[in-house]
Amino acid sequence: MRSTPRTVEESETDMRIILIGMKACGKTTVGKFLSQKLGVSFVELDNEIEKKHLNDKNEKLSFREIFKKYGKKYFRDLETNTLSEISKILAGKDFVFACGGGTPLKNKNRKILKNLGKNIFLDVNREVLLERILKDGLPSFFPYPDDPEKSLDELLSKRLPVYQELAEFTLTIDKETPEEIVNKFLENIY
Repeated sequence: MRSTPRTVEESETDMRIILIGMKACGKTTVGKFLSQKLGVSFVELDNEIEKKHLNDKNEKLSFREIFKKYGKKYFRDLETNTLSEISKILAGKDFVFACGGGTPLKNKNRKILKNLGKNIFLDVNREVLLERILKDGLPSFFPYPDDPEKSLDELLSKRLPVYQELAEFTLTIDKETPEEIVNKFLENIY
């Protein structure tokens, strides 16, 4: 927690925020609100992946469609290449960046994310997270299509330690609104 206000010098160099966490934890929604509140640009890795895929293959697909059509390996390689390119573009700039839920799992990506800015883990209550994830239908990366709870538990057991290790700060979230989460962020971290 920050107990003293930021100086002008800190605010000019301290606005490189990366939001990490599971799918549906609110990285995009919170990221947009936070970037507006801080007056910095918002970048979402999934959108950048779609642009890179369009540029590379001349094919317009959503990130979900890319994953489904080309498979996990292609998607994860595209993700790493996109992240690497974005990190060069964002160097020295202020931003809020939302990465994909699986982005931090790759060691190379973690190194890029650590160098890019402050990683903030949005740690959402398990039940709230499951409800949000299933609202959009069962994700293709869930290992047990007939058992979403088991799928989520298995993914959390693998991902939580990675998120926790990478994060400089963790925001524990239950059912707060995006505005409440941003205020919590600003009160506790900035």
